[in-house]
Amino acid sequence: MIRNAAIMAGGQSRRFNSDKTLEVIGGHRLIEYPAMELGKWADRLVVVAKDCGKYSFLDLPCVQDEQEQQCPMIGILTALKHFGEEVFVVAADTPLVNSAHAEKLLAACKGHDAAVPVIYGKTHPLYACYAPSMIPVFEKQVAAGNFRLMNAFALSDVVYLDEGQILASENEKISFININTKDDLTAAQDYLKGE
Repeated sequence: MIRNAAIMAGGQSRRFNSDKTLEVIGGHRLIEYPAMELGKWADRLVVVAKDCGKYSFLDLPCVQDEQEQQCPMIGILTALKHFGEEVFVVAADTPLVNSAHAEKLLAACKGHDAAVPVIYGKTHPLYACYAPSMIPVFEKQVAAGNFRLMNAFALSDVVYLDEGQILASENEKISFININTKDDLTAAQDYLKGE
């Protein structure tokens, strides 16, 4: 069961050259894919963004980033403060998110500060679970001007789950595709059109 989930929509789309979260592919805007998948299973689902107005079409609650600094740490901190309990977070540019993965990460997060996947050697902090115990860690890092998630992880009790613990089959690795460039979007089109 997924109690709390948050879609991180605060990125600047530097490599995409336009707001990728609103890019239409397979008949839906990019951000709609994680919203549709998590909306089926999450008790509470929110979007975390700098500009909530542009996501009104989702008909989801939107929580505005509490600080001006635009980075994943601020978005996750905002989600944690909003829910006050464990939350699964996913980047808005991850259209093939799998709710079964979220459930596994939330279960692994119990008793830890965070549960983060490492799939074929790559860490995915924006496809992960965070506990409220991360709030003071993040706040201390933000106060010091250190916004790197990996630095915060080094100071925390983080459990890492590999592909054997997350994926039910090799095919599920597509869930970790995120869209950073127009080429990434083109490469993901076949998967998304099949949704």
